[in-house]
Amino acid sequence: NAIFADTLLYLLKKRGALTTEEIHPLIQTIHPDICDDSIDRVIDGQHFGKKWKHLVRDAQQTLKKKGKILLKNNKWYLTGV
Repeated sequence: NAIFADTLLYLLKKRGALTTEEIHPLIQTIHPDICDDSIDRVIDGQHFGKKWKHLVRDAQQTLKKKGKILLKNNKWYLTGV
């Protein structure tokens, strides 16, 4: 989660506001070793998408709760904190 959080902050600083859909391929390019599309998030036998994308989402929510990023009009922004 810390790796994804650091990468999110880096990407938003470098590229400006991004949607989650724009963020995913950028993170996958930077960290292909931990962004394995063959591993699904499975809970009680139900598939909920790619595990690494859920970890990115967790990182987004953690950074949002800490006040470091915010979501506005479907785009993630740095807050400057």
